Amino acid sequence: MTGTRPEPSRSGSGPLRVTRLRVYPVKGTRGIDLEAMEFDELGPRFDRRWMIVRPDGEFVSQRGTPLLATIRPRLENGSLALAAPGADTLTLPMDSGGETVRVRIHGSRADARAVGIEADAWLSSVLGGEFRLVFMRNRDARATDPQYAAGHRVGFADGFPVLLVSENSVDELNRRVGRPLPVERFRPNIVVTSDSPHDEDRWQRFAIGGLAFEGVKLCARCKVTTVDQDSGVRDPASEPLRTLAYYRRIESHVYFGVNVVHRERGRIAVGDTVEVLERGYIPGRQ
Repeated sequence: MTGTRPEPSRSGSGPLRVTRLRVYPVKGTRGIDLEAMEFDELGPRFDRRWMIVRPDGEFVSQRGTPLLATIRPRLENGSLALAAPGADTLTLPMDSGGETVRVRIHGSRADARAVGIEADAWLSSVLGGEFRLVFMRNRDARATDPQYAAGHRVGFADGFPVLLVSENSVDELNRRVGRPLPVERFRPNIVVTSDSPHDEDRWQRFAIGGLAFEGVKLCARCKVTTVDQDSGVRDPASEPLRTLAYYRRIESHVYFGVNVVHRERGRIAVGDTVEVLERGYIPGRQ
């Protein structure tokens, strides 16, 4: 793919379907598998509505703190529960009424609400350092990049509400790597079947369960993909970035999966049919 765009052909048969749905309540921590996913105005409900920051408000990610992968969130009975190896489970109310905190995500700034000293102490003990947990209200949501998706908003996700990948793309990557790497490495919200590897790169408009989606930008990948999402340990061979650089590189970035926006509230479920309505060029980073 070096310097070129993939041009997949339609060679499959049978309907395309959703095979997995995942939500990430706390940015950078483990995901939760769902049988059905509700969408509100910011994307999948509860996705990346909490975030871990340093005392200066800078967000923390697996890029610099891979142990985030070992923190396991759960949503239950109106509460957020956090578990980690060697630590007691922490249970927090969904509604955070703490002080307003100014935070930074990839150079952009946003307002958030502090969750509380109990959460801060738990995270600091688990991760080793000084950390805070913050929550984003709907009123404080960030705008998506108008160059790709004007008029949409997002919580603490890097830039867009939804990341979609196909099983076929993961299979092709694993064939090239020579060993299985799980789809969790790419932290997708929606996993689907497709007619051919990376066919999703051209899904400009598609529908799942009656809910309309638009592919707006190819997803540039970073070293988070090299972190084992069970252990929090980096891949010693720097996979999958090493292999992606051979066949999924455009200029200085490698791409895997597509960033997606939705138009309205709704619900999708595992097993739903995916109807591709329009194929065409979707840009990468510009």
